[in-house]
Amino acid sequence: MKRTLPLLLALLLLVAAPGPAGAVLSIDIRQGVRDPLPVALVPFSWEGEGPRPFDVGGVVSADLKRSGLFRMVREDAFISRPHTPEGVTYKDWRLVGADALVIGRMQPAPEGKVEVRFRLFDIYSQRQIAGVRYQVRPGGLRSVAHRIADTIHKQLIGWSGAFNTRLAYVVKEGDEFRLMVADADGANARAVLTSRHPLMSPSWAPDGKRLVYVSFEQGRSMVYVQDLDTGKRSTVAAFDGINSAPEFSPSGDRLALTLSRDGNPEIYVLDLGTRNLRRLTHHGAIDTEPTWGPDGERLIFTSDRGGSPQLYRIAAAGGDVERLTFEGGYNASPTWSPTGDRVAFVHGDGSRFAIAVMDLKSGNIRTLTERGLNESPSFAPNGHMILYATQGAGGAGVLATVSVEGNVQQRLQRKRSGDVREPAWSPMR
Repeated sequence: MKRTLPLLLALLLLVAAPGPAGAVLSIDIRQGVRDPLPVALVPFSWEGEGPRPFDVGGVVSADLKRSGLFRMVREDAFISRPHTPEGVTYKDWRLVGADALVIGRMQPAPEGKVEVRFRLFDIYSQRQIAGVRYQVRPGGLRSVAHRIADTIHKQLIGWSGAFNTRLAYVVKEGDEFRLMVADADGANARAVLTSRHPLMSPSWAPDGKRLVYVSFEQGRSMVYVQDLDTGKRSTVAAFDGINSAPEFSPSGDRLALTLSRDGNPEIYVLDLGTRNLRRLTHHGAIDTEPTWGPDGERLIFTSDRGGSPQLYRIAAAGGDVERLTFEGGYNASPTWSPTGDRVAFVHGDGSRFAIAVMDLKSGNIRTLTERGLNESPSFAPNGHMILYATQGAGGAGVLATVSVEGNVQQRLQRKRSGDVREPAWSPMR
């Protein structure tokens, strides 16, 4: 794996990884907050004929539990099971130790749709603090459940969850590579592309409908943009030499990427409409792994121009380069937070690596994980969680998440064998 390779060798080899369609990721909470908020969720009622089309409440409960911030009150402790505000008796929920209560109803709606209503109550203030109604086709009920969980998270914690999102990642199983997309809880995993050649560096468009990635299908690195609904894709960078590390701009109309078309790996910006190419860096060292700031006006990238891989910042229009990291002999793979105030990166000594975050205002660095074979950090769209690749049992690559405070940690276990890496967290849907 390229985790332990020097920056130059990693660039020259450009090795990646993929996996099997339909496979799911199971989420193992390794660490949560010390005092998670107790929430009671009454299973949503189904007020139609036949079996309930989907367990919306079950997905909401699972989302909240795996966040590491909530403790779900056991159903066998419930004194009552209301589905309307009139049925809520606040003292019943105080007795079972709940701080918040979630209730919901599902019923048939016109045109084959399903109506879902949910309400969130603060037990101590004895009032409803959120309530939303949705009408969707049965295939959209899982997404509705994630949206409800995001709303509850925001009301109780102060910022939205990232449940209604997707993950892109690459799996290598045997001689086969697969670029995968799955819901944030591991469900609905599917292969976007299967190849006998390495696939790497997926990055989401801001509309969540396209991926850009690197493929070696033609025997060398080339950059493709692919529409996830139609499967249609186009080649956007196939220059002589290295074509790597693409990332969409916040506006979605440009790519930052690394090219060696002029003889040395440098940072470029490609306008996807006009195909005009702007070279940003001009240095004899390796410049790679550009990441956009949320304002679309600046980029942070990795360079060994100071003798070891470190992080640097430059304007998207080009100009002077500013060095950001000075602590540690290896700082690489930056990802700029959606909130603009932090950058996450791989921090280590060249053989063992941790995921770290830097406060861009103060320059302070916080190490979030133990040192090991950790790589490819990617921020959640809420800016509070970081997805990354690490080493699991038996040495295979797996995905994990960590909060920016380091107090919530999860491991995403794949139910089939294979080496999983190169993750990217999608925008909100």
